[in-house]
Amino acid sequence: MSGRMKQVLAIVAAWVSFGGCATFAPRADPSSFYILGALPEVDLAADKTTAAVKADFSVGLGPIELPGYLDRQQIATRTSTNRLSYSETDRWATPLAESFSRVLGQNISHLVNPAQMIQFPWQSNDAPDYQVKIEVLQFEGNSDQEAWLTARWSVIDRNKKILVGQRSQLHRRAGSLSTEDFVKALSETLGDLSREIVKTLRTFQKQRTT
Repeated sequence: MSGRMKQVLAIVAAWVSFGGCATFAPRADPSSFYILGALPEVDLAADKTTAAVKADFSVGLGPIELPGYLDRQQIATRTSTNRLSYSETDRWATPLAESFSRVLGQNISHLVNPAQMIQFPWQSNDAPDYQVKIEVLQFEGNSDQEAWLTARWSVIDRNKKILVGQRSQLHRRAGSLSTEDFVKALSETLGDLSREIVKTLRTFQKQRTT
C-alpha cells in the first residue's frame, strides 16, 4: 500500500472516529421545568387581619380531579376550541395534580387559617368539619395570552351533606406568550379560586360564632 493511500485511510479513520464520538456524546437537556406558585405576601396582606385569628373548624381538601389531557408532564396550550399543543421542552417539574393541590392548600391555609388543614384521603375518624371537593374542567393558557381555570367545586360537611355547589370560571392575562408568564397567570387563577372557596368558608365561620 502506497504512503499516499495510508494517509487517506488514516484521515478517513480519524473522521469516522470523531463522528462516532460526536454521535454518542451526551447532549444537554433543552427542557425547562415549571411549578405553580402560591399567593405572594403582597396579595395576602389584605387578608392578614382575618387570617391572623385561627378558625375554629378544620378543612379537608380533596379529592381534586383534573381532566385526562392534563395528566402528563408536557405543558398544554389551547390553540383553538378543539385543538391542544403540548410542548416537548416546557414541562411541569412535579405532577400537575400534586402541584395544584399543594398550592391550593397553601393559599387556603394562609387566607382562612383553619384549625387543621388536611389533604385527601384521610381516615374516617379524622374527617374534617368541611371538605372541599374539586373537579377541574380546564387549566391551561391559550394563544390569546390568557390563562383559564374552570372548575366545579363543593363544600361538604361531616355528615356528607353538600352545603355549597359552585362553578368557577376564572382567567388572567399573561404578560407575554412565554411559558413562564403563562404559569404565573395560571397560578393567579388558582389564587382567585382559593379566594372564592375561602369566602364561602368564612360564611360558615361567621355562622359558627353567632
